[in-house]
Amino acid sequence: MNNFEFYNPVKILFGAGEVARIGEAAKPYGKRALLVSYETVDFYGDLFTRIHAKLKEQGISGVDCFVATANPKISEAEKAIALGRSENVDMVIGIGGGSAMDLAKVVAAGILYPLDIRRMIKFSHSEDVQIPPKEALPMVMVPTLPATASEMNPTAVITDDQTLRKSYVWEPACLYPKVSILDPELTLTLPPYQTACGAIDAISHAVEPFFFSDEATFGNIDLQDHLQIGVIRTLYENTPRVLSNPQDIQLRGLMQFAATVALNGWLTCGVQGWTPMHQMGHVVSSHFQATHGATLACMMLAWMRHFANKEQNGRFVKFAKEMFHADDLRVAADKFEAYIRDTGVESRISAFGVKEKNIETLVQGVVEVSFGADGMLASIPPIAREEAEQIYRLAL
Repeated sequence: MNNFEFYNPVKILFGAGEVARIGEAAKPYGKRALLVSYETVDFYGDLFTRIHAKLKEQGISGVDCFVATANPKISEAEKAIALGRSENVDMVIGIGGGSAMDLAKVVAAGILYPLDIRRMIKFSHSEDVQIPPKEALPMVMVPTLPATASEMNPTAVITDDQTLRKSYVWEPACLYPKVSILDPELTLTLPPYQTACGAIDAISHAVEPFFFSDEATFGNIDLQDHLQIGVIRTLYENTPRVLSNPQDIQLRGLMQFAATVALNGWLTCGVQGWTPMHQMGHVVSSHFQATHGATLACMMLAWMRHFANKEQNGRFVKFAKEMFHADDLRVAADKFEAYIRDTGVESRISAFGVKEKNIETLVQGVVEVSFGADGMLASIPPIAREEAEQIYRLAL
């Protein structure tokens, strides 16, 4: 394994009914909380009434900030930051899926950030212009969709709605939540499509470190291989089960914690952490309003087929054997695509409206944001512009 540092200070409260502890979880961090969630929260029933009541029991007043949309935007963060400042809040509570939690992180940092919040986001990997935040208000997260693990990592993804650039801020110094409450009861009413997209997203978080492990350690990272494949299999095998039995609280809890483990840092200790499939998927979601997890489904398949058409990357071949008992990446990709379609998730970017004429726009988008100063997309091996174009074409 490579040398590494690991740090994760997030306190997890896991289990059915644990959302009732929101008041005690938030109490150490102040008396006034900004509750960041979606534009419409009717599908949560009385959840916010219960949360406000539990906060009030601990002397905390909550300010509702319902502005988040799928693939959250800078304009939404600006509205929330203005509200948080005007209401003099001293903590932020994110309630929802990755979009709501990521927005909550940008807002928690943005309330204290002295510059245009665009400066904190890594909107370019080729120019060193990002100024990460140095501080953020304390955060409590209540995830309602197993997918992104934003509840246990220091990353937030956001789109600049002026330029359609979508990228992230990663800052361990201040963007870890203080407490996250993983209550599987809050996921029981998730629609099948959102359940499946979240699961595919979580699968991709374990697939990428498996695909892009440092080749120098290839063959000597059995621990991480097993951890990564174990998480992938847990999500892969249980997604059809939870879709068939959506009220099974044990299955819902299993999916929720597996999604958290997929991107809380454990799986990348000692191996490389490139995310080129995410970088390419971000452009599809920002330009075509596609669901994030669905774009990752398309990207995973396209990357597998890309390496089937050239010298086969050993990590991809090992994945094909481990997951699909196939020696040929094409066979594995076909089996994976059939599985994805059975869950109800799109497997081709044409399903989002992408056409042949749009490929150059997508390529230019990923080049502008994600290509480094060397003119390559970080990956193992690094990907040139023409290869990115080939991958998008394979995803059509």
